[in-house]
Amino acid sequence: MNAFQWITLPILVLLIVERTWTLLRGSGSRRVALFWGLIWAGAAVAIAWPDLTTSIAASVGISRGADLAMYFAILFGFVGFFMIYVRMRRLDANLTLLVRRIAIENPVHLDGQPSQPSRANASHE
Repeated sequence: MNAFQWITLPILVLLIVERTWTLLRGSGSRRVALFWGLIWAGAAVAIAWPDLTTSIAASVGISRGADLAMYFAILFGFVGFFMIYVRMRRLDANLTLLVRRIAIENPVHLDGQPSQPSRANASHE
């Protein structure tokens, strides 16, 4: 094992243990814990046995295992950014609906004073 493996493998093991601990405490989602556990385990396997990634890369027509790992990292990064974008759009739409509902239920005049229901509105209540 080289120095890089000696440094990174214990860190990855700690990350896997942290995800497992979080899952056992019940403070995290099972799906998220499984996702990150698989990511950290895959990284540990790729670092521990770099020839394995080279042989997998060669079987799909890529010359180096490091290139394959980089392509996957870029792909997962794009997927992650897209998922965050979709979530932010949904949050923005929900916030807009909430603000509209609050504005309709609690109207305020331009001078900052709460508006009183007009007699026409009061007679319908």
